[in-house]
Amino acid sequence: MTNATEYIIFEKYKTFTQQFTKYAGIPLYIGCFYGTVMNMIIFGQRTYRHRSGALYLLIASLCDFIYLNIGPISNILQYGFQHNWTINSIKFCKIKSYFVFVITAISATLTTLANINQYLLSSKKNKRWKYTSYIITIRCTCFTIICWFIISIPIIFCYTRYYHSSGNEELLCSNPLHGLFCFWIQILYTCLFNGFLHPFLMLFFGICTYKNIHNIQERSILKSNRIRQVNYQMALMLVLQSIKSSFASVPYAIFNTYMLITINRNKTLLHQAKENIFSQIVYFLFWSNYTSFFVYMYSSTIFKDQWKKLMKKIFCCLYGKRQRQLHYQTQLKQMTVVQSMVKPN
Repeated sequence: MTNATEYIIFEKYKTFTQQFTKYAGIPLYIGCFYGTVMNMIIFGQRTYRHRSGALYLLIASLCDFIYLNIGPISNILQYGFQHNWTINSIKFCKIKSYFVFVITAISATLTTLANINQYLLSSKKNKRWKYTSYIITIRCTCFTIICWFIISIPIIFCYTRYYHSSGNEELLCSNPLHGLFCFWIQILYTCLFNGFLHPFLMLFFGICTYKNIHNIQERSILKSNRIRQVNYQMALMLVLQSIKSSFASVPYAIFNTYMLITINRNKTLLHQAKENIFSQIVYFLFWSNYTSFFVYMYSSTIFKDQWKKLMKKIFCCLYGKRQRQLHYQTQLKQMTVVQSMVKPN
């Protein structure tokens, strides 16, 4: 294959990646954004407000909301519209990369803690129940946030702007793996902390919770039926979420591991183009971590009822405001007609 032919095929793959990012990425982003906003509102409702597991998921949803407005947006602009606003400044590139990882790690850790919390609730050992108290949850949340902000500091030193060795020498904001230190940072932070670790823990505790899930009903037998349903369905929500997270995150971690292993190989333009397409597919699959709203809707009737009430309030608020405006305009027109009919003395 000649260089000219290879370059033409490379440009076709690049165009396909661009169109795929536009027509698949934007709808996926909208779905993730809507679901994350709904999660924040619903987990803040009275039904879930004082439940430790719901607090973990509330803060995790807030982190997801922040992440969706930093990471995916820049990805869609870069690969869908050839505009990357994160490369205008090296400092901005480092800060953006740092916060993206911190927010992602906090969200994944809190979701994992929510799984552990439900496992402890499902346990028959009474001594474990004290670790699910609301005070313990607040302390664990604060500790998690502080730890990840400190642990993630090395990312600032490794991520920067650099020209990728592709056909058009594309300027990227990433880790160029200059030196052994940055290479191990990429392995630990991208492949392990933000890859294999959390899905494995969530799946492990999800399976354990599923085995003990009937214990939740036994523990709540003296409580109201409502509380028993909330506890049971919260556990079921997290079990399904752990399974979905494994399918979403593991391919992303495997692909990043592959890229690290083959980093020093000489790759043709065609090979790089294929890797770019597969990278976008795996990255979009990773985004499905932020579609937990639809999992919760499927697995919990209580969560679904809360969503229906919320949408009803929003609809009534918007529709009622419109009706009041129309009523006011009608009355104003009637008063104008009456005043025009009254003859002056």
